[in-house]
Amino acid sequence: MIRASNKVIRYSFSATYVSGLFEHWQKNPQAVPEGWRQYFSEQINGGAGVQGTTSLNPLDHAKQIQLLYRTYYMFRMFFVCGHQLADLDPLNLPHTKEYGRVKGSRPEMTLDSFGFKKEELDIPIYFGNKDQRSFIYPFMEAKEEWTIREIYDRLSQIYTKKYGVEYIHMVSTEQKHWIEQEMDRIAQWKPSKETQTATWQRLARVDLFNEFLKNRFTTSKRFGIEGTDTLIVGLEALVDQCAQNKVEHIIVGMAHRGRLSTLANVFKKPLEIIFAEFQNKYSKEIEESWGNIGDVKYHLGVTRDQQFPDGHHIRMTMLPNPSHLEAVNPVVQGKTRALQDICGNKQHCLGIIIHGDAAMAGQGVVYESLQLENLNGYSNEGVIHVVVNNQIGFTTTPIDSRSGLYCTDVAKAIDVPIIHVNADDPDLVEEIFKIAVRFRQQFKKDIVIDLIGYRRYGHNEQDQPAFTQPQMYEIINKQKPVFQIYDQQLRKNGVITDDFANNEIKKLNNSLETAYKNIQKETFDKVHWVPKPWEKIQQVTKWGKVKDTGVALKDLLELNEKVNNLPAELTVHPQVKRIYEQRKQSIEQGKGIDFGTAEALAFGTLLHEGFSIRLSGQDCERGTFSQRHAVINDQKKDIKYYPLRNYIPAGGNNRFEVYNSPLSEYGVLGFEYGYSQSNPNVLTIWEGQFGDFANGAQIMIDNFITSGESKWNVPSGLVMMLPHGLDGQGPEHSSGRMERYLQLMDDDPNIVFQMKEQRIKRQILDSNFQVCVCSNPSNYFHSLRRQLRRDFRKPLILFNSKRLLKFSKATSEISHFLEGTRFHRLIPDSHEEIKAPKEIQKVIICYGQVYYDILQKRQETKRNDVAILRVEQLAPFPYDHFRVVAQQYENAEFVFCQEEHQNSGGWQYLEPRIQNVLSLLNQQGKIKHQYLTFCGRRPSASTASGSSTVHKQELEKLLSILFQ
Repeated sequence: MIRASNKVIRYSFSATYVSGLFEHWQKNPQAVPEGWRQYFSEQINGGAGVQGTTSLNPLDHAKQIQLLYRTYYMFRMFFVCGHQLADLDPLNLPHTKEYGRVKGSRPEMTLDSFGFKKEELDIPIYFGNKDQRSFIYPFMEAKEEWTIREIYDRLSQIYTKKYGVEYIHMVSTEQKHWIEQEMDRIAQWKPSKETQTATWQRLARVDLFNEFLKNRFTTSKRFGIEGTDTLIVGLEALVDQCAQNKVEHIIVGMAHRGRLSTLANVFKKPLEIIFAEFQNKYSKEIEESWGNIGDVKYHLGVTRDQQFPDGHHIRMTMLPNPSHLEAVNPVVQGKTRALQDICGNKQHCLGIIIHGDAAMAGQGVVYESLQLENLNGYSNEGVIHVVVNNQIGFTTTPIDSRSGLYCTDVAKAIDVPIIHVNADDPDLVEEIFKIAVRFRQQFKKDIVIDLIGYRRYGHNEQDQPAFTQPQMYEIINKQKPVFQIYDQQLRKNGVITDDFANNEIKKLNNSLETAYKNIQKETFDKVHWVPKPWEKIQQVTKWGKVKDTGVALKDLLELNEKVNNLPAELTVHPQVKRIYEQRKQSIEQGKGIDFGTAEALAFGTLLHEGFSIRLSGQDCERGTFSQRHAVINDQKKDIKYYPLRNYIPAGGNNRFEVYNSPLSEYGVLGFEYGYSQSNPNVLTIWEGQFGDFANGAQIMIDNFITSGESKWNVPSGLVMMLPHGLDGQGPEHSSGRMERYLQLMDDDPNIVFQMKEQRIKRQILDSNFQVCVCSNPSNYFHSLRRQLRRDFRKPLILFNSKRLLKFSKATSEISHFLEGTRFHRLIPDSHEEIKAPKEIQKVIICYGQVYYDILQKRQETKRNDVAILRVEQLAPFPYDHFRVVAQQYENAEFVFCQEEHQNSGGWQYLEPRIQNVLSLLNQQGKIKHQYLTFCGRRPSASTASGSSTVHKQELEKLLSILFQ
């Protein structure tokens, strides 16, 4: 019998090395490491641990050690490569690079390949005590002695099932041991008859639903789940397991493949609604509502409450999403985090993200969102990822769609287990989905399930896949659907009877037919199935009407004392200390209030009213331009201090959160958009390091933030802060690409001709978002407070000047923050030195920081016959206010000036709107000149010059032309 200690199993041994150690031990036991002393003593003295004389030949002993080494090597090979032995492919496609589930050949893992001889296979080997054996593998606990044959058979039993697990890359020994225990359990596990009957019923619903859609709506795209039908079975089992673990919220994000089946079978969306969407039946209310252009049926979301037999409730939400695969991933994480922050327990809210195999490997946002997994400001304490693996992406096979072994290889970067499972084994799929929930709940980490199946039809049902994959689809066409396979198996094994199965199928078909007939009735109205209402929006009337955003002086002074007086025990950097002293002084003196101070006042007063604030972005704690310092780092201790939290009543510190984000725009902006959906009483802000960098998140801007409410009736109050302004810093640090946002606005430039009153009521409510450029701190203050002092929410895009942050002339007086004041969409010229409106010869319309350049030029040229109007809210354009102001200048010509190039900035959006107002006023005889002219930089492919000298020359030329 050979004995082994686990203290030496981690090393590789050679015969020469072991022989040398043995000779040293015989001469002097203390000359060899402790583990080897114990080992040699146990071998010679039967475990007594006392040295004695022996005639043991060191070379024979070395051969025994080599036997142990090969045993441990066998274990290691199964740990690392065993998943490649699993029977994962329902189609059993040729194991080639073109069609195989992995790239490359399987490792050879036979007894011969490990170097074992036939006479060695049945030698009993002692592997130490119970703890030592458990360290090797959980099943080893069962007995002290194992033969090589027994070990190999047991490992083969575990690793050649219809699932494979990648986990050896993980750091935590505890988590790896947990996975191994589950793998060992599943190898011996058999489902009960009751469980299999329930699985059969679930699978029958999926199969018959898909078949019904195929037969009734033959020309419609539905992106069916056929080939990975067990996704639905697994999701239903997952929900059941969540109920046992007392999860209260489940948020699901998925692409179009299988979405309708998921909505019908997991979310129990009424079949009548789904069938109505196929026939484009919409209620009159939906058709006539503002901006509701809708979306295709396989992009829509839903929310429902599910009650379980024990009385537990789970609110389940399927988020709507566009066709941009994987774009919904960070939105799921953000919405989940918001719900977790509301309920105070992250384990009660679970995010589930369902991926496609090609998209999982190909889309960069997958990695960006995965990277949020364990970050303090973004963690969900575990998301369950499910890959619906069709082994093909549209017409592209794995050889062309990924470089790694599996489509899930990207997930190894975040230290989580990956379970591959054959989609044609419904029982196993259910169990794997339950394991995923238990792992997440216990270890608060992500887990990935790779559900490997196939796609029975083309990318959509009208597509012909045999054009590009003829061999693959020859196999698929011969493959029985999983329900047929499972149905025959259960009938054959006596789990269900023919009568039971036939009756159930008949009932399911009847329910489908009944639902289809109901949509033909005039009484049917799909508006009765709409998403659950948003949480009640907090409406405050403190300090005046809702639209009044000013604050009482005594409250501002109290905030000043509590926030800007830093604790004496805090070691503050001298420059930061000076910033806070200047803020305190400006408020006390009532003048010289800069943008950083105004922002702090806005945040503090909103917190005082009971709202919460979440600010996220690259370096946003300090601020890219050192303007914020919302978080102060002690210079001697590892302590972070949040001054604004000092103004929040005790126990509410978590209502103000500021997080430096990872270096990601797409993923983080998506996260914040998702967060803003869940709680309208949080001012959710994403700040770009520079506005230029937001284009890395253009998909999120185009397909969610600016159009989500119009397509899906999903409101959001997200604020995007984009540093913007031409300051001679080059084309990547100058422009937030304002023109792109303005192009996405849906307000009608011709509305001015339809106005019956001076004011357009609720104009912002009927727009998809807002774009503002604040030229002074007080208006910036009001723009932030206005976001939450409304009874609705709209996204706000704020283009903030970098130069004005600490510009001495761009400051405000305390009176502009007080009760009765509000946001100014347009700021008229109120300087006393200019002439009366009728004597004004030129009106310059501008926005942003160029105003101060124009103002300085007017002072230099002493042109008191020129008025300057500042548009602070570019979109929706303030037609009513502009008309009232413009008609005062009856003899003036109107010029629009911007610092951006003519094909950039606000000109292309503002020109038709301003022009329409001027034309109307001219028709009414109120102004003499009706045409608007442009003054600015000429069109350019690049947003700005990389030379500060050229920048100054361009600006001076612009101003000179303006005042000719």
